[in-house]
Amino acid sequence: MADVGLRVTGLLLVLSGLLPAPAAAIECLRNQYGETRGGRDVCCNYCAAGQQIADICTPSNKASECINCKKNRYNPENARDGCKLCTVCNKAEGSIEKKPCTSSSDAECECPEGSTPRNDRKTTCRCDKGKEIVNNKCQPCKSGYFSTEENSVCRPWSNCSAMGRTVLEEGSAIKDVKCTKPSPVTVRIPTIAFTPTSSNHRRKVTTNLQNVTTTNRIFINDKTTPSNSLDSGTLSLIVIGAVLLLVSAGIILTMIMQINRKKLNRGFIRGERCRVPVQEESTSSDSSLPKDCPA
Repeated sequence: MADVGLRVTGLLLVLSGLLPAPAAAIECLRNQYGETRGGRDVCCNYCAAGQQIADICTPSNKASECINCKKNRYNPENARDGCKLCTVCNKAEGSIEKKPCTSSSDAECECPEGSTPRNDRKTTCRCDKGKEIVNNKCQPCKSGYFSTEENSVCRPWSNCSAMGRTVLEEGSAIKDVKCTKPSPVTVRIPTIAFTPTSSNHRRKVTTNLQNVTTTNRIFINDKTTPSNSLDSGTLSLIVIGAVLLLVSAGIILTMIMQINRKKLNRGFIRGERCRVPVQEESTSSDSSLPKDCPA
């Protein structure tokens, strides 16, 4: 009731001329907007699509000052606001760009068939694990393939037999096959043995393959030539050398013995001649003295 009374009172005051009547709203064309400049109401022209208003018009000129939108921004026609940032459809999150962004309109995104939008603008989508996006469709992985994350690509199961293992646990659309641990590796290592030949003094090599089984390390079984297994030619040379050495030693020893024997004989003879007194019949006074041998 109070509001009605205030309205009636205001209307009576207006009619009596005590209060001014409110200004009528300015009416402009569809491609114009109303502004008040210098106390006057004017209709200014909108900027074209892809532009924004830099400055409004004047009473004498209805054209607005316009500038173009920058890259990755847009503005539709008859817009009073500035250029807006373009919407980005996130391909990594499964979103598909249905319509690209232009200077006059925003981009439009959509989600692949079978996926779930994460927001109203569909800039991101969810294709569950065990599926993949193929030809703009979120579809299950085919047999023998799996995916463990959303919006990922299906990968083939591990080939246990190709790795020398066996299947421990079967795979599915959301997990890989589980293989057994690696089996021991068998390596065939050649063993080389040397055997003596007959008269041509050549070595004949025979190769035997021996299985060696190990998990982490490979042990090599090498067979070397026995110490008592000698080539016949080498043995002959050793025997001849030993004989020559013995003959040389015998000759040298014989020569030394002969030299010592001559020295002994010579000393014995000289001692007999010079050391024994000589008894001669003589009338001289020194006939009984021993004779001295010359040096």
